[in-house]
Amino acid sequence: MHRKWIFDLMIATILCAGSWHGDLIEYGISAAKGQLRIIFNARPIEKFLADNSISDEWKKNVMLIQEIKQFTVDSLGFSPSDNYSKVYDQQGKPLLWVVTGCEEYMLKPKLWWFPVIGRVSYKGFFNREAAEKECEYLEKNGYETRIREVNAWSTLGWFKDPIMTSMLDDAPGDLANLIIHELSHKTIYIKNDVEYSENLASFIGDKGARLFLLQKFGPNSDAYHQYISSTHDDRQFSSHLICGAARLDSLYQSATFKNASEEKKKIDKQQMIASIVKDADTLSLFNKQPYLNMLNKHTPNNAFFVIFMQYHNQQDDFEEEYQKAGGGNLRNYIYFLINNTPSKN
Repeated sequence: MHRKWIFDLMIATILCAGSWHGDLIEYGISAAKGQLRIIFNARPIEKFLADNSISDEWKKNVMLIQEIKQFTVDSLGFSPSDNYSKVYDQQGKPLLWVVTGCEEYMLKPKLWWFPVIGRVSYKGFFNREAAEKECEYLEKNGYETRIREVNAWSTLGWFKDPIMTSMLDDAPGDLANLIIHELSHKTIYIKNDVEYSENLASFIGDKGARLFLLQKFGPNSDAYHQYISSTHDDRQFSSHLICGAARLDSLYQSATFKNASEEKKKIDKQQMIASIVKDADTLSLFNKQPYLNMLNKHTPNNAFFVIFMQYHNQQDDFEEEYQKAGGGNLRNYIYFLINNTPSKN
């Protein structure tokens, strides 16, 4: 795939969670330590750029991020941000894992509640073992789970989010998408509605990345064409899985399925998922193999499908609103959203 998964961790509000729920104290402390360790050990951009051991390509992408930030202010109407003014060297190691849970026969995600931000359909961990332990707990309670590595997240303005060195291996278009996606959360984020917020950030991230690449490199550039090709594949694959999720939901809601035995339910579900996986091979993609590898590495379950719904199932709705309310102009559309969408601000 053209970019790693992007997820958002609203860590700051967890710091006070223990006051309301005792079972969140340990999690809140662990999450706070992980976040603060990154913040305190991030280096100012000037020092990072002066380090002779850092590759020219990484330094080039650090400067590109600064251009993308300015683009969001000048061309998209975002407020100026102090984010991405420092760099955290991951030393090639993953930092964050996100757990998603979903009911066995319903595309209904497990929700965690935190003060201020409300209900969230994923939970982040700075420790792999802790994430696996959470999955084990959920599975014992009847949920299907998915755990994934994360290379970027937003603290929604509570902290100054640093550049992660894993970002610096991304192509220009992927990097622009990632930065614009994350910065958009600081401008528009809907409490208790992760699916809306993430779908919207995905929409703005993609539209914004296209505009940035056109402005920076031009319509005939390799950077622009590479991004268009990779996003074509992403969209085709995501659409396939969203349609697959709709097929699964229809199966789960049918009277025949609801009245079937447990054994019959498992068989019908497995057959449906196997069909969705098999049909992915018929997709017309520029680079099909990474997507097929994803499906074959771990058999998809409900949690897997829910993730794609969280990030991609409202894109057509946003496109229609973008054309009608924004007149096909992203800056105008963002202005419309700021003034017509209740956000954390």
